[in-house]
Amino acid sequence: MDRQELSEFIEEFEYILGRIRKYLKDNQYVYLRPFASWQDSYNTAAARLNADKTIKVPIFKLGPVDYSPTGKSIKMTGVDRLVKTLRHQISRLAEKIEEMHQAAERELAKRHPLDKFFLRQADGSLLQPQLRDDLVFVAIPPGEAAQLRFRDALVPALRGHDLTFFLAHLSRLDDALLAELCQTLYACRLAVFDLTDQSAGVMLILGMAFAIGKPVLIVQPQQEAAFGALNTCGFIRYTENEDLGRQFQSILGTCLRPTEER
Repeated sequence: MDRQELSEFIEEFEYILGRIRKYLKDNQYVYLRPFASWQDSYNTAAARLNADKTIKVPIFKLGPVDYSPTGKSIKMTGVDRLVKTLRHQISRLAEKIEEMHQAAERELAKRHPLDKFFLRQADGSLLQPQLRDDLVFVAIPPGEAAQLRFRDALVPALRGHDLTFFLAHLSRLDDALLAELCQTLYACRLAVFDLTDQSAGVMLILGMAFAIGKPVLIVQPQQEAAFGALNTCGFIRYTENEDLGRQFQSILGTCLRPTEER
């Protein structure tokens, strides 16, 4: 049962207590029928609780000493036992609800596996990595062809602008790599994505770059269907590596300029 359901049992037990108080206010003796109604109401609720096993509560039973000498009414000691049982179970249910609440709070407070890769300030807010004007994030699909495109067409232009680069090899994706990619995207000046074959890993990181708000430069073969106009600073359609290199060299400087100067 969840906390809401347990709270409903508290209301149910408090309702029984209210019935008992009202009866005692208007009657001198507690006869068998009204007491049986209170007892049955409590025991029925207790049985439902015990069936769920979230919390176990006792079933209430009268003993021979709880009856009056005539057997027609219940002694006040028996009534008091039922009242104390109800109050005690209300208290236990409240404690269980609080315990579940604290457990839920602890679960929410648990650090995500990725959190260890991100520094946080004293108030818990994310401390973003320091921006680096010389850093370009480059994501390429798996395979030797992509490596050649990067080496022959992109690296010369990057070095020509005195830029360093972070090359994202996306043949695998795990928590540690995703965290590293996020931090680098936050820190970089520009993100370049090779959408050749529209690799799932590259597309995933492209979405992260757009979410972070980084300037993005997309490169894609001319013969492939254009990805779209989601880029923020450039979109290269190339025919071969040499063509890609020329276009990349031409547009890189524009992408590196502040947005208002483009």
